Amino acid sequence: MRTILCPRCGAPIAIYRAFRPTVKPFCSRCGWNLQRAEAAMGRTGTATRIVPIALAGLALFFLIFLAFSHAPSLLNFLVPAAFCAIILIPLWSYYSARKQLDAAKPSVNPDLAMAQPFIDPALQRLQSLPRPRRVRLRVPASLLIILLFLVLLPVGVIFLKTHHPAAARGHVNSSGFLAVPIIFVVLIVVPYFRDKRSAPLLRDGELALARVTYQENIQVGKSSYSRIAYEFKTSSGQLIQDRAKDLTYSIYEDMTIPVFYDPADPSKNVTPCATYLRVVENPF
Repeated sequence: MRTILCPRCGAPIAIYRAFRPTVKPFCSRCGWNLQRAEAAMGRTGTATRIVPIALAGLALFFLIFLAFSHAPSLLNFLVPAAFCAIILIPLWSYYSARKQLDAAKPSVNPDLAMAQPFIDPALQRLQSLPRPRRVRLRVPASLLIILLFLVLLPVGVIFLKTHHPAAARGHVNSSGFLAVPIIFVVLIVVPYFRDKRSAPLLRDGELALARVTYQENIQVGKSSYSRIAYEFKTSSGQLIQDRAKDLTYSIYEDMTIPVFYDPADPSKNVTPCATYLRVVENPF
């Protein structure tokens, strides 16, 4: 769970990426994004209605399997329980979000919204930074967890081979460690060099405040990502519209985000949420 600030009234809003990846956040104070969240909930609810049917079919299958099993074991019960839990998580996510949405409707007060869009204090600090700005690689927490696992895995195998050589023999293949540097390159090195072309814009580009006009989750196979559309005006008054992938999964409609662009060609622009690079405030 992480917290964002409402772009209308500045109230903190919790977003649940792990359990509610398709539910849009909304403000129960001023009503920001409430209608969009309800519309997205309606689209999600159509698919969610199939879950109880799938759950009943799965339960019937395992009951028949257990009936014909001559030696039922604990594994026979754990496997269907695990499958049921996987199916029930999106069902629980939908109904808990539905309950939260219905509870927020009576308490919403649109008059609490500010006359001007709320500007995040971090964005105000970013505006005050002199050029050239300092740019660093931003490593997400999920990648840090994977890297920690890659570091601890060889340590565990070395410990097993040193203290329990008999147990490790035949079960641990040292050639598997070749995958560690490959995974490191894929997760860290490739994104860094892919985003390195954005470094000049972050360091020396003009800074504009853009308004997010649209956000959607794009499904690609079994994975998905967040895509946003935004618009901003250059210092000469030209209106620029563009789209980007939101790597932070925390940018939604009506938010104000920073955009760094090339004054000579404003179509060359980048917003920090779309890159693994970040502008640091500390000059040292």
